Amino acid sequence: MTARLSRIRPRAVKGVLFDLDGTLVDSEFLSPLAWTAVLKEVGVDISEGCEGGVQDIEKALTAPELRGTNAADVAHYLIQKFNISSENDPLLLVKRKRALAVEIVANGEVDLEPLWFKDTTRAIRRLEKVVGSESVGLCTSNLRSIVLAILEAGNLGDSFRGGKTVQEDVIDHTGLPQMKPRPDPYLLALNRLNIDPKSVVALEDSAVGVASALSAGVGTVLGVLNREDNETKESKEAENALLAAGADEVFQTTVDAIDWCIASAQITQHQDEITSSMKEKEEVVRRYFDGVNKKDPAMMASCFADTVELRDMCGPSKGEPRMACSKDMADRCMEFLAAHPDCRVEFEQPPICDREGQWVWCHWVESGHWTGESRDVEPKNTELSVGGQTRFFLEKTTPESPPKILKQVIYRTFSEWELSL
Repeated sequence: MTARLSRIRPRAVKGVLFDLDGTLVDSEFLSPLAWTAVLKEVGVDISEGCEGGVQDIEKALTAPELRGTNAADVAHYLIQKFNISSENDPLLLVKRKRALAVEIVANGEVDLEPLWFKDTTRAIRRLEKVVGSESVGLCTSNLRSIVLAILEAGNLGDSFRGGKTVQEDVIDHTGLPQMKPRPDPYLLALNRLNIDPKSVVALEDSAVGVASALSAGVGTVLGVLNREDNETKESKEAENALLAAGADEVFQTTVDAIDWCIASAQITQHQDEITSSMKEKEEVVRRYFDGVNKKDPAMMASCFADTVELRDMCGPSKGEPRMACSKDMADRCMEFLAAHPDCRVEFEQPPICDREGQWVWCHWVESGHWTGESRDVEPKNTELSVGGQTRFFLEKTTPESPPKILKQVIYRTFSEWELSL
């Protein structure tokens, strides 16, 4: 199986939520250890053929249809598998299993550092640099004490500042955790992340985790395999289970999925920067026309660079470029406004950037009357009704300043005053 970076197109990514077990760390073996301890406590003799018993537990937990399954289902399976007395309440067995899992970790019976999948911790650090540590969170059905111990072992105790949602956070009024595939864990994780769910990616290794994320409204859900051999029948079954649950794509490793998130986030940020720049340029053009309506030459002049290239495509210059300073551009408008004191400019098409984000264009109409004297031309008290299209080329002249108009290209009709000049 090859990496699938090319099979899913980049999407808007502003936040990422991670499952823990099977996604970041290979800690699934903790459950068989804890369940084995529980079986011993309830009197199940697995000393004879003990290895087979443990393997049966592991098989139940790692089968594609049960991977990531809740503990209550596993308890029912074990009760039937080992003919445990019906007097043993499955929920009590679950609670005991969780307590024993915590003891195993707290007592140092397992070395947690090697559990992290290769290069995953470094990939998470790279992701945090791109999207920000507050935009990366954890959503796991594991217990808080175990989660914190695992994170410390991976030197990521200070990571996942977007929130660590664990089993204890989703306890309902009955005292039971509302675990995956229910949406509760991801709903809480999304609330803590405080980012539009459509721009959030969830990474999961189980079908129930995928279902939980999707039902909570997570925009993109990526499956990960993290198998030693992703070409085996078991891996294929796991992949198919993830896709059937609704995963948008399945990657060989968590690192592959993180790389996709980083690439998509960088594209998102670049697009956001372009959009911001486009809006800033459009606002400058709006400000220029606002200055015209307010008859404010300083406001108009502030929108232009020190030197402006002007092309009047319909005037006597026939589009030949003319150079002017910002004051000249404002004075030119003020002469027109002196002849038409009640002039009002309105947009038929408001200022909008082209796709490249360089030129801003707009359609406008001017209304009013020729009632003022300007440039020694007597007014004729005629109605003003002209229109046109103007394109503006804007760039920042300094990093700190807003964009300035460097070029102005005008297609327009003319007023009687202009025709008389």
